[in-house]
Amino acid sequence: MADFYATEFVGVVDGTLAPPKRADARLVGYRPRGIRATKPAGQALAVNDRLYIGRKRAGESIADIKINVSASLSTTTIDIGTTADPDKYVDGATQTTADRPTSIGPIAVASAASPDADYEDLWLTVLTANIAGGTTLVVETTFRALN
Repeated sequence: MADFYATEFVGVVDGTLAPPKRADARLVGYRPRGIRATKPAGQALAVNDRLYIGRKRAGESIADIKINVSASLSTTTIDIGTTADPDKYVDGATQTTADRPTSIGPIAVASAASPDADYEDLWLTVLTANIAGGTTLVVETTFRALN
């Protein structure tokens, strides 16, 4: 049996550095910050339409993205990201179960990345099929922030 240390704890508690370094507070012991974004009632979203869902502040990273819908999105898939990288955090996700918040992101590469120094406006992009005007769509994004 072997013991391994998560990347965030190498040099902190594994004994490889003397004196040990401190854990990055943006990743260990962080304070969560959340944003809820709801699709406007009655507004249908067509393929390639975008919905602004909030802003990631400088020094933050995304811990979780949940989606909740009042009706199955069936074959509709969505991306969540920036204008420059539309699928940076969610790539081709769908939600087929109504009224059950489900985590859809972030993708592993984005989740493992260190917080960056940039603000990012976040957009949900509709792919493959429309979202009906009568469908309630709620996106909850949780960010990791410094304490």
